[in-house]
Amino acid sequence: MKLKLSALFSDNMVLQRNAEINITGSAEAGEAVEINFSGKAFSAKAGSDGGFSCPIGSYAENCEPQELKIICKNEEVVIKNILIGDVWLCSGQSNMELWIGRVAHYYPEEMNVTNPLIRHFKIPQTYNFTAPQTEIGLQEGMGVWETYSPETAPDITAVGYFFAKKLAERYHIPIGIFAGAVGGTPITAWMNRDMLKDFPEILAEAAQCAAPDFPQFMEKTAKEHEIYTQDYHKRLGESDLGFKYNYKNADFDDSDWEEVHICKPVKQTATGVYWYRKTVDIPADMRGKQACIFLGTAVDMDEVFINCAGMSDAEKIGVTYYRYPPRMYSFTVPDESKMTVIIRLLVFGNNGGFTAGKNYFISTGNKFIDMGGNWKRKCGTEFENPKPQTFFSYKPTGLFNGMISPLTKTAIKGVIWYQGESDTGSYKDYGEKMKTLINGWRACWKQEFLPFLMTQIAYYDDAGNCGKDHIENCDKLRDEQKKALALPLTGLAAAHDLGENNDLHPQNKRDAGERLARIAMRVAYGDNLPHGGELPHGGELPPNLFEMCNC
Repeated sequence: MKLKLSALFSDNMVLQRNAEINITGSAEAGEAVEINFSGKAFSAKAGSDGGFSCPIGSYAENCEPQELKIICKNEEVVIKNILIGDVWLCSGQSNMELWIGRVAHYYPEEMNVTNPLIRHFKIPQTYNFTAPQTEIGLQEGMGVWETYSPETAPDITAVGYFFAKKLAERYHIPIGIFAGAVGGTPITAWMNRDMLKDFPEILAEAAQCAAPDFPQFMEKTAKEHEIYTQDYHKRLGESDLGFKYNYKNADFDDSDWEEVHICKPVKQTATGVYWYRKTVDIPADMRGKQACIFLGTAVDMDEVFINCAGMSDAEKIGVTYYRYPPRMYSFTVPDESKMTVIIRLLVFGNNGGFTAGKNYFISTGNKFIDMGGNWKRKCGTEFENPKPQTFFSYKPTGLFNGMISPLTKTAIKGVIWYQGESDTGSYKDYGEKMKTLINGWRACWKQEFLPFLMTQIAYYDDAGNCGKDHIENCDKLRDEQKKALALPLTGLAAAHDLGENNDLHPQNKRDAGERLARIAMRVAYGDNLPHGGELPHGGELPPNLFEMCNC
Protein backbone atom coordinates (compact mmCIF):
# COMPACT_ATOMS: atom_id res chain seq x y z
CA MET A 1 0.00 0.00 0.00
CA LYS A 2 1.52 3.32 -1.08
CA LEU A 3 -1.02 5.65 0.55
CA LYS A 4 0.08 6.39 4.09
CA LEU A 5 -0.60 9.11 6.62
CA SER A 6 1.83 10.58 9.10
CA ALA A 7 2.04 8.38 12.21
CA LEU A 8 0.53 11.26 14.17
CA PHE A 9 -2.82 10.48 12.55
CA SER A 10 -4.62 7.46 13.99
CA ASP A 11 -7.98 6.41 15.35
CA ASN A 12 -8.96 8.22 18.59
CA MET A 13 -6.85 11.30 17.82
CA VAL A 14 -7.60 14.83 19.01
CA LEU A 15 -7.21 17.71 16.55
CA GLN A 16 -6.45 21.19 17.84
CA ARG A 17 -9.52 23.42 17.68
CA ASN A 18 -9.46 26.87 16.08
CA ALA A 19 -6.14 26.19 14.36
CA GLU A 20 -5.24 25.35 10.79
CA ILE A 21 -5.10 21.56 10.42
CA ASN A 22 -2.72 20.00 7.92
CA ILE A 23 -3.07 16.43 6.75
CA THR A 24 0.34 15.01 5.83
CA GLY A 25 1.33 11.70 4.35
CA SER A 26 2.71 9.98 1.29
CA ALA A 27 1.34 8.39 -1.88
CA GLU A 28 2.57 7.52 -5.33
CA ALA A 29 4.52 10.46 -6.76
CA GLY A 30 2.37 12.88 -8.74
CA GLU A 31 -0.94 11.25 -7.80
CA ALA A 32 -4.01 13.25 -6.75
CA VAL A 33 -5.14 12.78 -3.15
CA GLU A 34 -8.73 13.42 -2.02
CA ILE A 35 -9.45 14.23 1.62
CA ASN A 36 -12.90 14.29 3.23
CA PHE A 37 -13.55 15.65 6.70
CA SER A 38 -16.56 17.13 8.48
CA GLY A 39 -18.65 17.17 5.29
CA LYS A 40 -15.98 18.99 3.27
CA ALA A 41 -13.75 17.75 0.45
CA PHE A 42 -10.15 18.81 -0.15
CA SER A 43 -7.53 17.83 -2.69
CA ALA A 44 -3.76 17.65 -2.84
CA LYS A 45 -1.09 16.21 -5.09
CA ALA A 46 1.81 14.04 -4.03
CA GLY A 47 5.16 15.59 -4.87
CA SER A 48 8.07 13.98 -6.65
CA ASP A 49 9.10 12.33 -3.38
CA GLY A 50 5.54 11.11 -2.79
CA GLY A 51 4.89 13.43 0.14
CA PHE A 52 1.78 15.58 0.40
CA SER A 53 0.44 18.18 2.81
CA CYS A 54 -3.11 19.46 2.65
CA PRO A 55 -4.65 22.19 4.84
CA ILE A 56 -8.28 21.42 5.71
CA GLY A 57 -9.19 24.56 7.65
CA SER A 58 -9.90 25.10 11.33
CA TYR A 59 -12.79 23.84 13.44
CA ALA A 60 -14.49 24.58 16.73
CA GLU A 61 -14.41 22.04 19.54
CA ASN A 62 -16.50 18.96 18.91
CA CYS A 63 -17.09 16.06 21.29
CA GLU A 64 -18.88 14.02 18.63
CA PRO A 65 -16.63 11.48 16.91
CA GLN A 66 -15.58 12.44 13.37
CA GLU A 67 -14.07 10.51 10.46
CA LEU A 68 -11.19 11.51 8.21
CA LYS A 69 -11.09 9.76 4.82
CA ILE A 70 -8.16 9.92 2.40
CA ILE A 71 -8.39 8.45 -1.10
CA CYS A 72 -5.72 8.02 -3.76
CA LYS A 73 -6.50 6.00 -6.89
CA ASN A 74 -7.94 2.73 -5.58
CA GLU A 75 -6.51 3.09 -2.07
CA GLU A 76 -8.34 4.47 0.94
CA VAL A 77 -7.38 5.27 4.55
CA VAL A 78 -10.07 6.03 7.15
CA ILE A 79 -9.28 7.49 10.57
CA LYS A 80 -12.15 7.07 13.04
CA ASN A 81 -13.30 8.45 16.39
CA ILE A 82 -11.61 11.84 15.98
CA LEU A 83 -12.46 14.60 18.46
CA ILE A 84 -11.67 18.30 18.20
CA GLY A 85 -10.41 20.05 21.32
CA ASP A 86 -7.09 21.14 22.79
CA VAL A 87 -3.79 19.31 22.39
CA TRP A 88 -0.98 19.76 24.90
CA LEU A 89 2.60 18.51 24.70
CA CYS A 90 3.95 17.01 27.94
CA SER A 91 7.76 16.93 27.94
CA GLY A 92 10.80 16.81 30.20
CA GLN A 93 12.36 13.97 32.17
CA SER A 94 11.24 11.15 34.45
CA ASN A 95 8.80 13.02 36.68
CA MET A 96 6.80 13.92 33.58
CA GLU A 97 7.33 10.51 32.01
CA LEU A 98 6.25 8.65 35.17
CA TRP A 99 3.07 6.80 34.35
CA ILE A 100 -0.17 6.23 36.28
CA GLY A 101 0.75 2.58 36.79
CA ARG A 102 3.65 3.70 39.03
CA VAL A 103 1.27 5.55 41.37
CA ALA A 104 -1.74 3.24 40.98
CA HIS A 105 -1.85 2.41 44.69
CA TYR A 106 -2.24 6.11 45.50
CA TYR A 107 -5.01 6.67 42.97
CA PRO A 108 -6.86 3.35 42.61
CA GLU A 109 -10.03 5.15 41.53
CA GLU A 110 -8.28 6.43 38.40
CA MET A 111 -7.49 2.88 37.25
CA ASN A 112 -11.16 2.04 36.68
CA VAL A 113 -12.19 5.16 34.77
CA THR A 114 -13.13 5.47 31.11
CA ASN A 115 -12.99 9.07 29.94
CA PRO A 116 -13.63 9.52 26.20
CA LEU A 117 -12.66 13.20 26.38
CA ILE A 118 -9.04 12.41 27.33
CA ARG A 119 -6.76 10.96 24.64
CA HIS A 120 -3.02 10.37 24.81
CA PHE A 121 -0.27 9.70 22.31
CA LYS A 122 3.04 8.26 23.54
CA ILE A 123 5.87 9.58 21.37
CA PRO A 124 8.44 6.86 20.68
CA GLN A 125 11.71 7.59 22.46
CA THR A 126 14.09 8.18 19.59
CA TYR A 127 17.05 10.48 19.11
CA ASN A 128 18.83 11.79 16.05
CA PHE A 129 21.91 13.99 15.98
CA THR A 130 22.15 14.64 12.26
CA ALA A 131 19.09 16.80 11.64
CA PRO A 132 15.56 17.51 12.88
CA GLN A 133 13.25 14.71 11.77
CA THR A 134 9.89 15.15 10.05
CA GLU A 135 8.39 11.82 11.16
CA ILE A 136 8.36 10.14 14.54
CA GLY A 137 10.10 6.80 14.93
CA LEU A 138 8.07 3.63 15.16
CA GLN A 139 8.21 1.51 18.32
CA GLU A 140 5.92 -1.20 19.60
CA GLY A 141 3.42 0.09 22.15
CA MET A 142 3.97 3.74 21.18
CA GLY A 143 2.88 6.08 18.44
CA VAL A 144 -0.92 5.67 18.44
CA TRP A 145 -3.71 7.71 19.97
CA GLU A 146 -5.55 5.98 22.83
CA THR A 147 -8.66 6.89 24.80
CA TYR A 148 -8.24 6.91 28.56
CA SER A 149 -9.63 3.65 29.94
CA PRO A 150 -8.72 0.94 32.48
CA GLU A 151 -6.76 -0.80 29.71
CA THR A 152 -4.69 2.24 28.72
CA ALA A 153 -4.48 4.07 32.07
CA PRO A 154 -1.32 2.38 33.39
CA ASP A 155 0.83 3.81 30.56
CA ILE A 156 -0.28 7.46 30.54
CA THR A 157 1.89 10.18 32.08
CA ALA A 158 0.45 10.79 35.55
CA VAL A 159 1.12 14.55 35.61
CA GLY A 160 -0.28 14.87 32.10
CA TYR A 161 -3.38 12.89 32.99
CA PHE A 162 -4.30 14.97 36.04
CA PHE A 163 -3.62 18.12 34.02
CA ALA A 164 -5.89 16.94 31.20
CA LYS A 165 -8.59 15.71 33.56
CA LYS A 166 -8.84 19.09 35.28
CA LEU A 167 -9.12 20.97 31.98
CA ALA A 168 -11.68 18.54 30.54
CA GLU A 169 -13.81 18.87 33.67
CA ARG A 170 -13.72 22.67 33.59
CA TYR A 171 -14.22 23.30 29.88
CA HIS A 172 -16.08 20.13 28.81
CA ILE A 173 -13.88 19.77 25.74
CA PRO A 174 -11.64 16.95 24.51
CA ILE A 175 -8.04 17.16 25.73
CA GLY A 176 -5.31 15.34 23.85
CA ILE A 177 -1.82 14.99 25.22
CA PHE A 178 1.42 14.15 23.44
CA ALA A 179 3.63 12.36 25.97
CA GLY A 180 7.25 13.10 25.04
CA ALA A 181 9.50 12.82 28.10
CA VAL A 182 12.63 10.74 28.78
CA GLY A 183 14.07 9.99 32.21
CA GLY A 184 17.45 11.41 33.20
CA THR A 185 17.71 13.89 30.34
CA PRO A 186 19.32 17.33 30.62
CA ILE A 187 17.65 20.34 29.04
CA THR A 188 20.16 20.45 26.16
CA ALA A 189 18.89 17.13 24.80
CA TRP A 190 15.65 18.99 24.01
CA MET A 191 17.30 21.89 22.14
CA ASN A 192 18.36 22.06 18.50
CA ARG A 193 21.71 23.37 17.30
CA ASP A 194 20.36 26.84 16.60
CA MET A 195 19.18 27.08 20.23
CA LEU A 196 22.66 26.12 21.42
CA LYS A 197 24.58 28.85 19.58
CA ASP A 198 25.08 30.84 22.81
CA PHE A 199 26.45 27.77 24.59
CA PRO A 200 29.63 27.00 22.61
CA GLU A 201 30.84 24.00 24.64
CA ILE A 202 27.54 22.20 24.27
CA LEU A 203 27.29 23.20 20.61
CA ALA A 204 30.72 21.65 20.06
CA GLU A 205 29.50 18.41 21.65
CA ALA A 206 26.44 18.48 19.39
CA ALA A 207 28.72 18.88 16.39
CA GLN A 208 30.70 15.81 17.47
CA CYS A 209 27.46 13.83 17.74
CA ALA A 210 26.50 14.93 14.21
CA ALA A 211 29.77 13.64 12.69
CA PRO A 212 29.30 11.06 9.90
CA ASP A 213 30.96 8.27 11.87
CA PHE A 214 29.00 8.88 15.10
CA PRO A 215 26.21 6.34 14.38
CA GLN A 216 28.85 3.64 14.02
CA PHE A 217 30.47 4.83 17.25
CA MET A 218 27.10 4.63 19.07
CA GLU A 219 26.44 1.14 17.74
CA LYS A 220 29.93 -0.04 18.67
CA THR A 221 29.71 1.51 22.15
CA ALA A 222 26.29 -0.02 22.83
CA LYS A 223 27.42 -3.46 21.67
CA GLU A 224 30.60 -3.33 23.71
CA HIS A 225 28.65 -2.31 26.82
CA GLU A 226 26.15 -5.12 26.27
CA ILE A 227 28.97 -7.68 26.05
CA TYR A 228 30.73 -6.13 29.04
CA THR A 229 27.54 -6.17 31.15
CA GLN A 230 26.87 -9.82 30.37
CA ASP A 231 30.45 -10.72 31.30
CA TYR A 232 30.33 -8.53 34.44
CA HIS A 233 27.22 -10.24 35.79
CA LYS A 234 28.60 -13.66 34.86
CA ARG A 235 31.77 -13.00 36.85
CA LEU A 236 29.78 -11.43 39.67
CA GLY A 237 27.58 -14.51 39.87
CA GLU A 238 30.57 -16.85 39.83
CA SER A 239 32.07 -15.08 42.85
CA ASP A 240 28.74 -14.91 44.74
CA LEU A 241 28.65 -17.28 47.71
CA GLY A 242 24.87 -17.08 47.63
CA PHE A 243 24.83 -19.12 44.43
CA LYS A 244 27.57 -21.46 45.60
CA TYR A 245 25.78 -22.35 48.85
CA ASN A 246 22.21 -21.79 47.63
CA TYR A 247 21.04 -19.00 49.94
CA LYS A 248 17.67 -19.25 48.12
CA ASN A 249 16.93 -22.58 49.81
CA ALA A 250 14.35 -22.12 52.57
CA ASP A 251 16.13 -24.81 54.62
CA PHE A 252 19.48 -23.01 54.47
CA ASP A 253 20.92 -22.40 57.95
CA ASP A 254 21.29 -18.61 58.30
CA SER A 255 21.75 -18.62 62.08
CA ASP A 256 25.23 -17.07 61.81
CA TRP A 257 24.09 -14.19 59.55
CA GLU A 258 23.85 -10.71 60.99
CA GLU A 259 20.37 -9.60 61.99
CA VAL A 260 19.66 -6.06 60.79
CA HIS A 261 16.73 -3.82 60.05
CA ILE A 262 15.92 -4.07 56.35
CA CYS A 263 16.63 -0.35 55.94
CA LYS A 264 20.06 -0.41 57.58
CA PRO A 265 22.47 0.58 54.78
CA VAL A 266 25.30 -1.64 53.66
CA LYS A 267 28.75 -0.15 54.11
CA GLN A 268 29.55 3.16 52.38
CA THR A 269 30.15 3.11 48.61
CA ALA A 270 30.03 -0.65 48.43
CA THR A 271 30.07 -2.79 45.33
CA GLY A 272 28.93 -6.37 45.51
CA VAL A 273 26.02 -8.63 46.43
CA TYR A 274 24.10 -8.66 49.69
CA TRP A 275 21.58 -11.39 50.52
CA TYR A 276 18.54 -10.88 52.76
CA ARG A 277 16.29 -13.61 54.20
CA LYS A 278 13.10 -13.44 56.23
CA THR A 279 10.76 -16.32 57.14
CA VAL A 280 7.16 -15.39 57.93
CA ASP A 281 4.05 -17.20 59.09
CA ILE A 282 1.27 -17.37 56.48
CA PRO A 283 -2.25 -17.02 57.89
CA ALA A 284 -4.60 -19.73 56.65
CA ASP A 285 -6.86 -17.20 54.90
CA MET A 286 -3.94 -15.91 52.77
CA ARG A 287 -2.66 -19.24 51.50
CA GLY A 288 -3.06 -19.91 47.78
CA LYS A 289 -4.18 -16.33 47.05
CA GLN A 290 -2.78 -13.72 44.70
CA ALA A 291 -0.62 -11.26 46.57
CA CYS A 292 1.77 -8.36 46.08
CA ILE A 293 4.93 -7.75 48.05
CA PHE A 294 6.01 -4.15 48.60
CA LEU A 295 9.70 -3.60 49.29
CA GLY A 296 10.05 0.18 48.99
CA THR A 297 12.93 1.17 46.75
CA ALA A 298 16.52 -0.01 46.79
CA VAL A 299 20.04 0.89 45.69
CA ASP A 300 20.76 -0.47 43.14
CA MET A 301 19.32 -3.74 41.70
CA ASP A 302 17.35 -6.53 43.33
CA GLU A 303 16.08 -10.01 42.60
CA VAL A 304 13.36 -11.40 44.88
CA PHE A 305 12.54 -15.07 45.49
CA ILE A 306 10.11 -17.04 47.65
CA ASN A 307 10.56 -20.56 48.96
CA CYS A 308 9.15 -22.94 51.54
CA ALA A 309 10.69 -25.70 53.65
CA GLY A 310 11.21 -28.91 51.75
CA MET A 311 11.13 -27.21 48.35
CA SER A 312 14.36 -27.41 46.36
CA ASP A 313 13.75 -24.60 43.88
CA ALA A 314 12.94 -21.02 44.85
CA GLU A 315 10.45 -19.06 42.76
CA LYS A 316 11.74 -15.78 41.35
CA ILE A 317 8.90 -13.27 41.67
CA GLY A 318 10.54 -10.04 40.53
CA VAL A 319 13.59 -8.10 39.46
CA THR A 320 14.33 -4.36 39.17
CA TYR A 321 17.50 -3.19 37.45
CA TYR A 322 18.00 0.29 38.87
CA ARG A 323 17.34 2.25 42.01
CA TYR A 324 14.27 4.43 41.47
CA PRO A 325 11.22 2.24 40.69
CA PRO A 326 9.12 0.99 43.62
CA ARG A 327 9.56 -2.72 44.26
CA MET A 328 6.07 -4.21 43.85
CA TYR A 329 6.00 -7.88 42.81
CA SER A 330 2.92 -10.04 42.31
CA PHE A 331 2.91 -13.75 43.18
CA THR A 332 0.72 -16.57 44.47
CA VAL A 333 1.07 -17.23 48.18
CA PRO A 334 2.17 -20.85 48.75
CA ASP A 335 -0.32 -23.17 50.42
CA GLU A 336 2.03 -23.58 53.35
CA SER A 337 2.20 -22.37 56.94
CA LYS A 338 5.57 -20.62 56.49
CA MET A 339 7.35 -18.88 53.62
CA THR A 340 10.88 -17.56 53.24
CA VAL A 341 11.46 -14.39 51.22
CA ILE A 342 14.98 -14.08 49.82
CA ILE A 343 16.42 -10.90 48.28
CA ARG A 344 19.61 -10.66 46.27
CA LEU A 345 20.65 -6.99 46.32
CA LEU A 346 23.34 -5.80 43.92
CA VAL A 347 25.12 -2.56 44.83
CA PHE A 348 27.23 -0.76 42.24
CA GLY A 349 29.56 1.65 44.08
CA ASN A 350 26.80 3.49 45.91
CA ASN A 351 25.51 3.72 49.45
CA GLY A 352 23.41 0.61 48.99
CA GLY A 353 20.41 -0.76 50.80
CA PHE A 354 16.67 -0.41 51.09
CA THR A 355 15.04 2.98 51.55
CA ALA A 356 13.85 4.05 54.98
CA GLY A 357 10.32 5.42 55.26
CA LYS A 358 8.84 3.23 52.53
CA ASN A 359 6.24 0.46 52.80
CA TYR A 360 7.38 -3.12 53.41
CA PHE A 361 4.58 -5.67 53.49
CA ILE A 362 2.73 -8.45 51.65
CA SER A 363 -0.92 -7.88 50.81
CA THR A 364 -3.67 -10.08 49.43
CA GLY A 365 -6.08 -7.14 49.36
CA ASN A 366 -7.48 -7.12 52.87
CA LYS A 367 -4.85 -9.21 54.67
CA PHE A 368 -1.27 -8.14 55.37
CA ILE A 369 2.06 -9.54 56.49
CA ASP A 370 4.59 -7.02 57.81
CA MET A 371 7.92 -7.29 55.96
CA GLY A 372 9.65 -4.44 57.77
CA GLY A 373 11.80 -4.83 60.83
CA ASN A 374 14.71 -7.21 61.09
CA TRP A 375 16.01 -9.54 58.38
CA LYS A 376 19.02 -11.81 58.19
CA ARG A 377 21.75 -10.36 55.93
CA LYS A 378 25.06 -11.60 54.54
CA CYS A 379 27.50 -10.34 51.92
CA GLY A 380 27.68 -12.76 49.02
CA THR A 381 30.70 -11.09 47.45
CA GLU A 382 32.57 -7.84 47.23
CA PHE A 383 33.36 -6.87 43.67
CA GLU A 384 34.79 -4.27 41.32
CA ASN A 385 32.80 -1.21 40.29
CA PRO A 386 31.09 -1.64 36.91
CA LYS A 387 32.06 0.61 34.04
CA PRO A 388 29.61 3.51 33.57
CA GLN A 389 27.18 3.31 30.68
CA THR A 390 26.97 6.02 28.03
CA PHE A 391 23.39 7.22 27.55
CA PHE A 392 23.26 8.76 24.10
CA SER A 393 19.74 10.04 24.69
CA TYR A 394 21.34 12.56 27.08
CA LYS A 395 23.50 14.10 24.34
CA PRO A 396 22.56 17.59 23.02
CA THR A 397 19.97 17.96 20.21
CA GLY A 398 19.15 14.23 20.00
CA LEU A 399 15.69 14.20 21.56
CA PHE A 400 14.63 17.49 20.02
CA ASN A 401 15.45 16.15 16.57
CA GLY A 402 13.88 12.74 17.16
CA MET A 403 10.81 13.50 19.29
CA ILE A 404 9.92 17.21 19.19
CA SER A 405 10.73 18.25 15.63
CA PRO A 406 8.24 15.75 14.09
CA LEU A 407 5.43 17.43 16.06
CA THR A 408 6.08 21.00 14.99
CA LYS A 409 3.82 20.82 11.93
CA THR A 410 0.95 19.76 14.21
CA ALA A 411 -1.07 22.48 15.93
CA ILE A 412 -1.06 22.36 19.73
CA LYS A 413 -2.52 24.49 22.52
CA GLY A 414 0.65 24.64 24.61
CA VAL A 415 3.40 22.82 26.47
CA ILE A 416 3.75 21.55 30.02
CA TRP A 417 7.31 20.85 31.12
CA TYR A 418 8.77 18.98 34.12
CA GLN A 419 12.55 18.81 33.96
CA GLY A 420 15.64 20.03 35.75
CA GLU A 421 16.76 17.33 38.17
CA SER A 422 19.51 16.29 35.74
CA ASP A 423 20.81 19.86 35.52
CA THR A 424 21.33 20.56 39.22
CA GLY A 425 25.07 19.99 38.81
CA SER A 426 25.26 22.69 36.10
CA TYR A 427 22.55 25.07 37.29
CA LYS A 428 24.35 28.34 36.58
CA ASP A 429 22.97 28.99 33.09
CA TYR A 430 19.82 26.90 33.32
CA GLY A 431 17.56 29.96 33.29
CA GLU A 432 19.06 31.19 30.03
CA LYS A 433 18.79 27.71 28.50
CA MET A 434 15.15 27.51 29.58
CA LYS A 435 14.31 30.85 27.99
CA THR A 436 16.20 29.86 24.84
CA LEU A 437 14.31 26.55 24.64
CA ILE A 438 10.92 28.26 25.08
CA ASN A 439 11.66 30.84 22.40
CA GLY A 440 13.13 28.15 20.14
CA TRP A 441 10.12 25.86 20.44
CA ARG A 442 7.78 28.79 19.84
CA ALA A 443 9.69 29.61 16.65
CA CYS A 444 9.47 26.01 15.47
CA TRP A 445 5.67 26.02 15.94
CA LYS A 446 5.50 29.54 14.49
CA GLN A 447 3.55 30.62 17.59
CA GLU A 448 5.22 33.57 19.27
CA PHE A 449 3.05 33.22 22.37
CA LEU A 450 2.66 29.47 22.63
CA PRO A 451 1.79 28.89 26.34
CA PHE A 452 4.69 27.19 28.11
CA LEU A 453 4.08 26.00 31.67
CA MET A 454 6.88 24.60 33.83
CA THR A 455 7.04 22.56 37.03
CA GLN A 456 9.43 23.41 39.82
CA ILE A 457 11.71 20.50 40.73
CA ALA A 458 10.56 18.79 43.92
CA TYR A 459 12.45 18.46 47.19
CA TYR A 460 14.68 15.38 47.41
CA ASP A 461 17.43 14.62 49.92
CA ASP A 462 19.97 11.98 48.93
CA ALA A 463 23.29 13.59 49.75
CA GLY A 464 24.82 10.13 50.23
CA ASN A 465 24.52 9.28 46.54
CA CYS A 466 24.06 12.73 44.98
CA GLY A 467 26.81 14.62 46.80
CA LYS A 468 26.86 16.94 49.81
CA ASP A 469 25.95 20.01 47.72
CA HIS A 470 22.83 18.39 46.25
CA ILE A 471 20.19 20.32 48.22
CA GLU A 472 21.93 23.68 47.71
CA ASN A 473 22.27 23.01 43.97
CA CYS A 474 18.56 22.12 43.76
CA ASP A 475 17.62 25.41 45.44
CA LYS A 476 19.80 27.33 42.98
CA LEU A 477 18.25 25.55 40.02
CA ARG A 478 14.76 26.47 41.32
CA ASP A 479 15.89 30.09 41.30
CA GLU A 480 17.05 29.62 37.72
CA GLN A 481 13.66 28.17 36.76
CA LYS A 482 11.96 31.40 37.84
CA LYS A 483 13.99 33.41 35.33
CA ALA A 484 11.99 31.94 32.46
CA LEU A 485 8.94 33.77 33.80
CA ALA A 486 10.36 36.92 32.21
CA LEU A 487 8.84 35.57 28.98
CA PRO A 488 5.13 36.20 28.33
CA LEU A 489 2.56 33.42 28.65
CA THR A 490 4.74 31.29 30.87
CA GLY A 491 4.00 29.72 34.24
CA LEU A 492 5.70 27.80 37.01
CA ALA A 493 3.86 25.38 39.27
CA ALA A 494 5.42 24.86 42.68
CA ALA A 495 6.43 21.30 43.51
CA HIS A 496 9.06 21.74 46.22
CA ASP A 497 6.38 21.00 48.84
CA LEU A 498 5.29 17.87 46.96
CA GLY A 499 8.74 16.29 47.26
CA GLU A 500 9.68 13.28 49.34
CA ASN A 501 13.07 13.22 51.01
CA ASN A 502 13.54 9.54 50.10
CA ASP A 503 12.23 9.50 46.54
CA LEU A 504 13.32 11.42 43.45
CA HIS A 505 9.88 10.65 42.00
CA PRO A 506 7.27 11.92 44.46
CA GLN A 507 4.01 10.01 44.28
CA ASN A 508 1.73 13.05 44.47
CA LYS A 509 1.29 13.67 40.76
CA ARG A 510 -2.30 14.88 41.17
CA ASP A 511 -1.33 18.20 42.75
CA ALA A 512 1.48 18.72 40.24
CA GLY A 513 -0.90 18.19 37.30
CA GLU A 514 -3.71 20.26 38.81
CA ARG A 515 -1.41 23.17 39.62
CA LEU A 516 -0.25 23.21 36.00
CA ALA A 517 -3.91 23.09 34.91
CA ARG A 518 -4.74 26.05 37.13
CA ILE A 519 -1.95 28.08 35.53
CA ALA A 520 -3.23 27.02 32.10
CA MET A 521 -6.67 28.34 33.01
CA ARG A 522 -5.16 31.79 33.46
CA VAL A 523 -2.36 31.78 30.88
CA ALA A 524 -3.91 29.80 28.03
CA TYR A 525 -7.65 30.17 28.64
CA GLY A 526 -7.83 33.69 30.08
CA ASP A 527 -9.78 32.83 33.20
CA ASN A 528 -9.73 35.49 35.89
CA LEU A 529 -8.86 33.19 38.79
CA PRO A 530 -7.34 34.14 42.12
CA HIS A 531 -3.65 33.44 42.08
CA GLY A 532 -1.96 30.88 44.25
CA GLY A 533 1.00 33.21 43.85
CA GLU A 534 2.39 35.25 41.00
CA LEU A 535 5.86 36.46 40.17
CA PRO A 536 5.62 40.00 38.79
CA HIS A 537 8.50 40.93 36.51
CA GLY A 538 11.29 42.00 38.83
CA GLY A 539 9.14 41.31 41.90
CA GLU A 540 9.61 39.19 45.00
CA LEU A 541 8.12 35.74 45.42
CA PRO A 542 5.13 35.70 47.77
CA PRO A 543 4.97 33.17 50.62
CA ASN A 544 2.89 30.00 50.26
CA LEU A 545 3.49 29.96 46.54
CA PHE A 546 1.72 27.30 44.50
CA GLU A 547 1.50 28.78 41.02
CA MET A 548 3.09 31.76 39.37
CA CYS A 549 2.77 32.98 35.85
CA ASN A 550 3.36 35.80 33.42
CA CYS A 551 0.07 36.24 31.62
